[in-house]
Amino acid sequence: MKRYLFLGPAIVIFLWIIISVFKLANPLFLPSFFDVVDSLSNLLRNRTIFSDFWTTLYRTLAGFFIAGVLGIPLGLLVGYYVKLYKSFEVVIDFFRSLPGTALFPLFLLIFGIGDGSKIATAVFVSLWIILINSAYGVLHSPKLRQKVATTFGANKLQIFRDVVVMDALPQIFVGLRTALSISLVVVVVSEMFIGSKFGLGQKIFDYYLTYETPNLYAILIITGLLGYILNKFFVVFESRVVHWAGR
Repeated sequence: MKRYLFLGPAIVIFLWIIISVFKLANPLFLPSFFDVVDSLSNLLRNRTIFSDFWTTLYRTLAGFFIAGVLGIPLGLLVGYYVKLYKSFEVVIDFFRSLPGTALFPLFLLIFGIGDGSKIATAVFVSLWIILINSAYGVLHSPKLRQKVATTFGANKLQIFRDVVVMDALPQIFVGLRTALSISLVVVVVSEMFIGSKFGLGQKIFDYYLTYETPNLYAILIITGLLGYILNKFFVVFESRVVHWAGR
């Protein structure tokens, strides 16, 4: 299967070159592939892009980590105690339905224009994804397995730790993987609209304002590669932790 890994990108690049050569699109909207590669090379050579890259990566991982630390325990708790879940179901559904971008002004008032507002936005959006998936993982834990553990003399803490949490882990990791991608999206968007000295989102917005389309595409490629790399690292980590899930 690995031999097909680069087939999709190769087809996209081939079509991009054909469109550029035959001038099927306005270069302002779709610059030449080779112009974008040249812009990407220049950005990497002058090294200023690395500050933006690491800033965006830091904000993404910080928001994701905080959301995970808060969301997993809360999700396990409300999932294990069904009455507690029913009590907070309306609150959880309300906040997870609230667009994180709508809270930009509030987070700006509380945390200012620095890293805090971007991280807080990522935490808010990611938290509910992780919490819901953790709760659903517990709620759908097979009751038969819990009864078997009780029969063998396991106490409630042992059942929760060794049976319920283990059954919930695959679903928890679904939430974590989704939240990691969403965290990057929210951070980039917040950098664009809240403003920042460094950050890939800020660079995207700057090149948009100055109509430097090749540089804009180059930053988009870097951002996409960052998301791809984060996802691949997480998949490897997940396969080692949840090794019984069939991977």
